Amino acid sequence: MKRVRVLAVALTLGLVALGAAPAAAHPAHRYVGTEYHQGGAVTPVDGPLPRVDATADQITRSTDAVAREVAAHRAQLAYGDITPPRQHPALWTYPAPAGTKASDQYRVSVTQPPGQSRSSFVYQAQARKTDTNQEADTSWTSFSFTGPILVAVTALHPIEATGCLVRPASAHVRARLVGRTCVFGLTSAANLSVEFTPQAGAYVTHPMLVFANPPEVDTPPATGDEDVRYFGPGFHHLGSGVELHDNETIYLAGGAYVEAAFIAHGPVHNVTIKGRGILDGGFLDTGSQDSNKGQPGMINIADQSSTNLLIEGITLVNGPRFNIRALAQYTTIHNVKVMSWWYSTDGMVGGHKSVLEDNFVKVDDDSIKLFWGDTIARHNTVWQLENGAPFMISWNIEQDGSDFHVYDDDVIHAEHNRIQKSGIFRALHAGAATMSRYLFENIRVEDAHYRLFDLTIENNKWYDPTLGYGQIRDLIFRHVSADGPFRIPSQVHGIDPDHTVADVTFQDVTIGGAPVRSAADADLVVDQTNSDAIRFVTTEGGRYR
Repeated sequence: MKRVRVLAVALTLGLVALGAAPAAAHPAHRYVGTEYHQGGAVTPVDGPLPRVDATADQITRSTDAVAREVAAHRAQLAYGDITPPRQHPALWTYPAPAGTKASDQYRVSVTQPPGQSRSSFVYQAQARKTDTNQEADTSWTSFSFTGPILVAVTALHPIEATGCLVRPASAHVRARLVGRTCVFGLTSAANLSVEFTPQAGAYVTHPMLVFANPPEVDTPPATGDEDVRYFGPGFHHLGSGVELHDNETIYLAGGAYVEAAFIAHGPVHNVTIKGRGILDGGFLDTGSQDSNKGQPGMINIADQSSTNLLIEGITLVNGPRFNIRALAQYTTIHNVKVMSWWYSTDGMVGGHKSVLEDNFVKVDDDSIKLFWGDTIARHNTVWQLENGAPFMISWNIEQDGSDFHVYDDDVIHAEHNRIQKSGIFRALHAGAATMSRYLFENIRVEDAHYRLFDLTIENNKWYDPTLGYGQIRDLIFRHVSADGPFRIPSQVHGIDPDHTVADVTFQDVTIGGAPVRSAADADLVVDQTNSDAIRFVTTEGGRYR
């Protein structure tokens, strides 16, 4: 029988969401920098920016309310809890299906004092678009824990490393090299890249990822609930076109390896996909970029009248097309790991009123799409391959979208190297929509050297210009730090004087530690014919809070 959860929704709506957004702006702050106007004027900024501060505050309040709404809907799911209770230290490792080949590059052990060391199986996925992929393969391991642990990652081949590091740097994980083993401690869940230094070449040839998950919570039973599809440890081949149904929970246990592609034919409601298992789309791969464009996505919920979706904890690998298209209202995508190799393998997109949080995305097209409004994307880690963007603001969108809050995210690598339209923050907008009110803050960009910002409205082969053009406006990039340097100048431009990119504020942005107070500081080209009110400012008298 389906379990029904009774909740005080009003109480849930009144709670402060976990991972609360940064504090609102202080109206007394003084900003110093430069503003570029349509028509060619350039004026200094020295004083408050009340409209910018008000816009940031409004976006924060609006999206905080959305996060509470999403949590209230999620709480109505039969197995929708994602917050583990406090508990004693514990460690869970997961067996690989019989016959699964382990990584030939690394092995991993995990120790929880004072217990014995445990092996954590290391999977490996081979690069698939070998004409452009910069890596040979990717290895990863996944376990769950609470309390302190010690992780040891050992290279299986001789290395010339003199040290090792763990990304993202914001995790503040201290690592040390002992022989060929990188050793580090953890006390909380994190999705990490372990790298031996110095790095040989411009790219990491054999990435090693550690998915250190929080304990599972609210897991469904293996039997006894007709609305649960339970996949235990072992190999399961379901094929493509696996239909999703209302009020359904799909559970992939740790150690489950499932070959499947899930789809909703029309609207669905109250669907949960969760666990610590693996969803593999390699069986769909044709080996051809063009042919793969006809393949299905891994999780495809395209009807925007769908409601209340949770995707939590699972790992998606080797999808030949997009990974997660979850256009339901009130969508949560939480602690999901995604790795794929081909162009057109977008990472994830949620529908109107969505929360995308604590995910790891390593794909060869857009990692996180920000299209449908009232969306929060927080605490995510992105490793961008050679195509696509970590944060995609528009791809020819035709429906207006507004109120996006993207914060406390890390880009740990971007392998852009030859595709001209690449960038960390990108809009390729030729659609009729007005895309507005984006607040990016506390975004950290490591090891990216091609282009930082590419914010444009322009014709492209994927859009019919007879449909008309829209606008991009009210974007705030606050506390964005990038290592740099970047080889290709950033750019901001509209398509004509009536369809502009306007009211864009770069606030307390740093590149290589240097503050950005002008377009020249950012190495950014502003088209002052088709753009307006493009500002570069720093907060004087102390860091903005």
